[in-house]
Formats: sequence, structure tokens, C-alpha cells
Amino acid sequence: MKDLQYFISLPKIDAHNHLNLGMHYNSYLAWSGVPIPNFPRQMSGLDEMHDIIARYTRPRCKTSDDVIKLIDMSICDAIKDGVTILEGSIDIGFMVHFKEDMEKFLRMASDFVVKYEGQIEFRPELGLGKTFDKKKIKKWAPELMRSGVYKSIDLYGPEIEDGIEEFSYIFKEAEILGLKKKAHVGEFSNAHSVQHFVEFFDLDEVQHGIGAAQDDKVLQFLSDRKVQCNICPQSNVMLSAVKSLEMHPVKKMLDAGVPVTIGTDDLLFFDHTNSRQIFNLVAQNVITQKDAEKLMATGLQKKKSARTLS
Repeated sequence: MKDLQYFISLPKIDAHNHLNLGMHYNSYLAWSGVPIPNFPRQMSGLDEMHDIIARYTRPRCKTSDDVIKLIDMSICDAIKDGVTILEGSIDIGFMVHFKEDMEKFLRMASDFVVKYEGQIEFRPELGLGKTFDKKKIKKWAPELMRSGVYKSIDLYGPEIEDGIEEFSYIFKEAEILGLKKKAHVGEFSNAHSVQHFVEFFDLDEVQHGIGAAQDDKVLQFLSDRKVQCNICPQSNVMLSAVKSLEMHPVKKMLDAGVPVTIGTDDLLFFDHTNSRQIFNLVAQNVITQKDAEKLMATGLQKKKSARTLS
């Protein structure tokens, strides 16, 4: 079988990366000086993860310079892993750290595109948390989306259907602007919720989506619509969404014809790069070498069909 370095050497996309948590723990620790006890470790779900964020990482990020440093570390660690396209999520909530200076906030993202040109194609993504102040989202999101800086949007938070109608105007605006539309669903929710989110928001891609594997009809639905699922196996295992890597449904999704890429999600918490996750899937006979090459190619093919990249 191919070794880890082989997978690092291949071009790849990371289309599921929250940039404020997208770096190795060692990178973060060297900068922050704030150790997190018994970390990284397996967790019992998102509540435990959010508790760690509230106790340790959020208090350390206080200024716009802190936000810039976190994003910079994440991009650098992606480059080291051989990622050639990074669709990295910048949370809209960090506007607060920029004292709501939209021009400065947008310039930050644009500067990263220029800074790392030739090393990685960085596509800024606007991250929208369901639990964030909706008045501020309504105030900031449309202008940020119209700026031309952001190439996609991603809605995340509790994977429930209640209240998603409050975000429909954002996805309609994204459609008009030609931005790629993503949302988190199906890591802890079922197949029905995955299909509902895709239909309701007319999603181009699903962040996670592994719940779809519970229903062959939903897998066929995703395959027919060519909805890409950016799954994060190590996240799924570390958050106890699946019992083990050997039991991960990625193979079933691939065999059903669902376009799949591998994402890091939050490298700080899960400690496995894009390449290492793919290597582990092959090493543990979850997928074949041919499957691995297929899913890596899928991400790169999306580059050719992305609607608004300028």
C-alpha cells in the first residue's frame, strides 16, 4: 500500500475547514501558551467540544490580530499537508473582533488569497453560525457576500430543522450571486434531515452528510443531484458520531455514487490532516486505493465547475 507521504504529495482539496480551529495543536500551543488538558482526546459529542472552546480557545482570541494569526496558522498547516485548494470558513462572528469594520474584515481575507498565491488556492468561505446574533447576520452577511471576496457560504450549528427558514434569504442571495451553498447536517442527524436541508436551501454541498447512509433512497437522491458531501472521518470518530473508523459509511456513500471529499473540520481538535485521514481509510481497509484516488479527484474536479471564482 502507498505510504502517507504519497497522499501528502498528491493535489487535494479541503472543502470543510473552520479556520479558527484549523491548525495542529502544537502550532496553536506555541502561539497561545495556553495548554488544553488531556488534548486532543475523544469526546462524547459537540457539547463537550463547545465546552473546551468556551474554556480555552475563545478567551484566547480577543483581537483582530488574534483572528489573523489563527487563520494564518491554519492555511500554513494545510499547505504542509499538500492541500492545493482550501475552502476555509471565516466565521461572521469575528466581525466583532474587527470592531465591525467591514472593509478591514474583507481585506484580511483578500490579503490571505494574495499572500499564499502560488502555494495554495485559498477560497474564503463565509461561516454562519445558527446561534449567532441573527440581527448582526442580517446586517453584515448580504454586504459581505456581495463583496466578491467570499466564494461560498456555510451554515452550521445544531443539526435541527426548526428555525432554518430564518436563513433562507441568505441562500437565495447566494444563489443570485453565484456563491457555492453549503450547510452542516447529517453528522448527528438522520437521512431525512440531509435531504430536507439540500432541498430547502438548494445546497451544492453538504458538510458531513454521513446520516444519508441510513437510507439508500437519500443516497440515490444525493447521487442524482450530484450533491458533494465533504465528510470528516476523524471528526466523526472523535465526536462519537460513529463508533470507529472501520464502521464509517464513506465506502457506502462512494459506492452509491455520491461525490465525496475528505475535510479536516477542526484540525486543532481532531489532529488528523486531510492526507492522514485518507491514508488511514485505506490502511484500515475502509476504502480501496482506487476509492481514495476517486474521492481526491472529485474535489479537484469541482475546481473546474465552481461558478464564481473571480
